[in-house]
Amino acid sequence: MRLIRRIFAILALAPIVLWLLCIAFVMLLGFGFGCEIHEGFANPCVVLGRDLAETAYTMGVFAAWGPLIFGPVSLGGGFLWAIAVAIDRRRSRPRR
Repeated sequence: MRLIRRIFAILALAPIVLWLLCIAFVMLLGFGFGCEIHEGFANPCVVLGRDLAETAYTMGVFAAWGPLIFGPVSLGGGFLWAIAVAIDRRRSRPRR
């Protein structure tokens, strides 16, 4: 049961962490390196001699639309996690 709870915890928390990492990456490229990132198209974004235009565009879309993309997975995983914890606590409670 412990493995199942961990899997559901990862399903609930991993999408949120990925979304926050996308936001951090986009902010780093935008403010730190002066790249222009928006949802319309990929603008040139040269960082340390490499063009990260497509990566920046993809991360920008995930950062902007993350809750709509990752939200259902995270909410579903959180709901299943709560059910698994409730079942585990109910089973481990001493009987009278």
